Amino acid sequence: MMIRKFTGSSFKDALDQVKQELGAHAMILSSRSIKSGGFGLLQRPMVEVTAAVDEPDTAGQQRASSEELDSLVREVRSMREEMGFLKDTLSTLMPGMRIGKDKKGLFNLLLKHGVDPQFAVVLLERSSETVESLRKTISQDIRVHEFSPAEERGFLFVGTPGAGKTTTLSKVAHLLREKRRRLSLITLDSERIGAIAHMKELSQELSCDLKIARTVSDLPRMIYRDIEKGPVLVDTPGYNYRDILGDIEEVFSSGFPLTRCCVMDATMDSHAGERVWQSMNAGQIDTIGFTKLDIAPQYGGLYNLSLLSGRPVSFVTNGPSVPDDIRIPSPDYVAGLVVGGACAN
Repeated sequence: MMIRKFTGSSFKDALDQVKQELGAHAMILSSRSIKSGGFGLLQRPMVEVTAAVDEPDTAGQQRASSEELDSLVREVRSMREEMGFLKDTLSTLMPGMRIGKDKKGLFNLLLKHGVDPQFAVVLLERSSETVESLRKTISQDIRVHEFSPAEERGFLFVGTPGAGKTTTLSKVAHLLREKRRRLSLITLDSERIGAIAHMKELSQELSCDLKIARTVSDLPRMIYRDIEKGPVLVDTPGYNYRDILGDIEEVFSSGFPLTRCCVMDATMDSHAGERVWQSMNAGQIDTIGFTKLDIAPQYGGLYNLSLLSGRPVSFVTNGPSVPDDIRIPSPDYVAGLVVGGACAN
């Protein structure tokens, strides 16, 4: 500690000197009045202040400086790690950051047509800068169900309410009857009078049998009795499709003899379609059919779900007319929808 004395004409004058010499953190130890200069009447009253201040600790300052430097280095490293994490996160949230200027237009086109941004990036990384190259790449990713009316054993249609299961079944039934094959119809939608009436009308129109199953446990007897004679088509209600698929798995423990087709409404946005798919057990679905293409605002969802599900596309329907508005799609047709964004009836 450094101790010094300061003399001034007043306490304030002495204190100012203390602050000037030792700084604002100096400690006042004592003060007293003194006389200074000359003798007798010539002496002037003065104030003496004794003050002290801690002497600088050079070693301590060096240690503090070193600690501050280490702390700064750690902070910089932490910031770099956070910036790297932020970059990775932004690349995920904004995949377009990975796309060069020459493909920005194609990227925006895919987003406009409803293709998932992550899928769009991967597509463009595999394509050149032309729409035709992009269409070919999409076509390579699309799988289709090899539908052969002369050999088909039948379908079970499942999906959400209003997806178009019964209408799709009607259109497929006409395709099969064109080959003059004997056809059997079964409905599990036994509680809706309108659904039963529609199926009865269809069976009369096509001159084929219709059976009404109350539960999934009724299906083995009905299906195995008719499947050797010709294809069987099964309609289901939409309100409990998950339970139906689970019951089929239990009842047909050795394997289900028909193709299980999940009917998806193409007018749903991609996120809604993905939620529907994720609510199902993927192992219980064989193919996907898309309906209402004629009123869908975009077709990227067809590509998204094809990749997400890994299932082939069996049918696409593009209008309410039975039997006309149905198509057995090719990969090129689906790719054209995704890129072109228009459905040709």
